Amino acid sequence: MTGILDLPEEIRPLIGQFLNTRAIAACLLVNHSFHKSFEPALWQKIVVGSRYSPVVLKNHLTLADIADIAFLRTKALNVHDYVIHDNPKSEFYKLSFPNLRRLQLTDNSKEVADRESRNLSLSGYYVYQELHQTQLVQLNPTVSTLVITSLPATPSAEFWTAIHSKWLNPRVLHATGPVASTEEASNAFWKACTRFAHLSLISINVAPTPLLSTLAFPHIRYLKIKTASKIATRWFQPKDQLILMMACQQLRHLTLAGPSSFQPLAAFQRAIELNHWPDLNSLELDRVYINLGENLLELLRALPALTALHLEYCQLTDNGFQQLKERQFGSLRTLKILAGCGFTSKMALEVLTSCVNLEVFQSTHIYTQDLDPDTPWVCKRLRSLTICVLHRESTSNRTTLEYQMYAQLAQLTNLVRLDLSQRPMGYTLYDPEFHLMSALNTLDIRLKAGLGQLSTLSKLKFFSCANSFQLSGEIEVMWMLEHWKDLKTVIGRLGGETPAARNAMSDRGVRYQYGGS
Repeated sequence: MTGILDLPEEIRPLIGQFLNTRAIAACLLVNHSFHKSFEPALWQKIVVGSRYSPVVLKNHLTLADIADIAFLRTKALNVHDYVIHDNPKSEFYKLSFPNLRRLQLTDNSKEVADRESRNLSLSGYYVYQELHQTQLVQLNPTVSTLVITSLPATPSAEFWTAIHSKWLNPRVLHATGPVASTEEASNAFWKACTRFAHLSLISINVAPTPLLSTLAFPHIRYLKIKTASKIATRWFQPKDQLILMMACQQLRHLTLAGPSSFQPLAAFQRAIELNHWPDLNSLELDRVYINLGENLLELLRALPALTALHLEYCQLTDNGFQQLKERQFGSLRTLKILAGCGFTSKMALEVLTSCVNLEVFQSTHIYTQDLDPDTPWVCKRLRSLTICVLHRESTSNRTTLEYQMYAQLAQLTNLVRLDLSQRPMGYTLYDPEFHLMSALNTLDIRLKAGLGQLSTLSKLKFFSCANSFQLSGEIEVMWMLEHWKDLKTVIGRLGGETPAARNAMSDRGVRYQYGGS
């Protein structure tokens, strides 16, 4: 009989990529051959931090595990992901990993915050950390993904220059907080950005520079710009946001998130109308068009056919929805319309009965009374559905409506993820249909209500009904385990206090989270 010990050696490292640290450590103890095969996976991700910032993450080795930095150097070939929290010993900035692909630098040190609040001089500390950061990027030119989050010691011009001139294939940059405090550093930062294909800039603090308006960003395909509720003097200003966007002519995805009053809406809309980004097929707008419904309508008229659209806190009028239907329903594969958009139950149902190519749909709610059982949901390709199903308070025929709703869901046989949760901010006073009592009347998640019809969802891996005010029992959990063979995650009040149900899920390796998501 063939068992795990008979696995070919070349297959074992592939399996190791999907195991957590504890499981890999157990594999090392099987025999010498297993130790040799699985040990590289143990060293793929290394996380270090100062003694003031204990790090709690899964599937990696931490500073506490690495007693001898010289020993870590002997494993350098296996490290693909290196994370530094706060400011550990300088030796951890002097490491070179020949196969490093991802580097993350974060700093939330309480010690630094405390010293700043006491107005003590940190100039020496900043210089010290800047030199270490620069040294680290110089030693690791193979990094393709860089994550920088809230560093008190803003990266220097030398830091960004090393990335621009020495890194072999930079692809993804996620930056939050201060990234360049001087014009020299800002020049180097924007030059480095010209080499990336994916830029995610979250409330960044960058010194203004005229150089930005002279640069082209030919590699950027994904651009995310998110600003805080108030624009500070040294934050990424609206005029510079527009300059960057206009210089990325090969864009395929654009995210704009921030207060509408600070976004260059008119110029952005003109660029859309002039087809400035001919390859644009994915757009996300968050808070940009709140209380500006007609402006959003004009934008929707000008947009090319998209494969993905995400709107949140962007006022969508009835006319805007008609434009969305006429111009986008034939091409969309992903549609997310969340809080503050005025998106009604009937609009959500029209999506489900009209978008043939849809694969991912997320919205706020559907009322069972709006369901037409004679109009089938045509989105048979749907892999992920996130929506809360509700009854109006006055509903009398709930049993019939619930069976009809489950019958429609049962037709979505390609679903991998079904989330019927009620989001705390997903169904709010911003939406015209909101009624507190209706929000308490969510779909009954029990077999007697029609759940058994979902035995057709044989591909389902994720199921959630968090915050749904429903309590299922052990019988529902056992039914799910029997019919959803690929199930990996269950979230909600599903017999979580029954030992038999908990044990059954644990035996199957199903992660269970009781209550909210």
